[in-house]
Amino acid sequence: MTLLLITKTNMVVKIFDLICTKLEIKLFVQDNTSISKNYDFIVVDQDLVDEKFNIIKQMSSKIGAISNEELPFDKSRDFLISRPFLPHDLYTILLEQIENVKEEAKQERDSKNKFSHEDDEIEGISDYIETLADDIAYDIEDEGDESIISIAALKNGGILDKSELGKINSILNDDNLQERFQKEFVDESEMSETDWKDLSQIIDDALGEVSEYEFDLNNNEPYELILNKYNIDELRPLLTKCNQSIIDRLSQGNVIDLRLSLNKG
Repeated sequence: MTLLLITKTNMVVKIFDLICTKLEIKLFVQDNTSISKNYDFIVVDQDLVDEKFNIIKQMSSKIGAISNEELPFDKSRDFLISRPFLPHDLYTILLEQIENVKEEAKQERDSKNKFSHEDDEIEGISDYIETLADDIAYDIEDEGDESIISIAALKNGGILDKSELGKINSILNDDNLQERFQKEFVDESEMSETDWKDLSQIIDDALGEVSEYEFDLNNNEPYELILNKYNIDELRPLLTKCNQSIIDRLSQGNVIDLRLSLNKG
């Protein structure tokens, strides 16, 4: 650290030289208030405290005065060395000021580190937002990709055009896709017999399910169909062909005569 002593008194210089050496402070001495560079400490003797005091204060971390009385209100000092003073008094005062300067420097560093950390967090959030924006933009590009078929397009149905057929053909000829299918699905030969049902058995089961609807075509008597013997899903195909008046009559318990034919006689 450095200290500028502004004084015209030799005894004051000797005491400062002794104490600054002990505190490892580099001492500079002059007898006027014309200052051209900064110092850690500036100490002004009372007979040299003038209108420049507050100006030279800006060129030091701490400024003090040697005086037998308090300085005027317009002279803002950081510490005061009462005249006359002993070497021990000067040692205590300077040691305290050194600790103050170190503590203030530490607080300034901590404050800078805090702001730096906050800047890093803001930058991280900014990077996240930019990444999110890129992902959204990528998704929008995907929405414009003709190779992607939307659910709405599937619901609309329609006949495939040449472009769509070409895309399907490309997919079918994709060797990589075929390899993924082979890895994803096991070979049918590895599946047990119970996993499959014989086609003839499926047909027999289907015929068994509709056998109750069969009628004897050799019987000339009218056929009766009792609706409450069946659930609504079974009756829906028939009821959708009837108008509202027929439905109303059935709900009222009336009997409806229904004639079926392939052609209008």
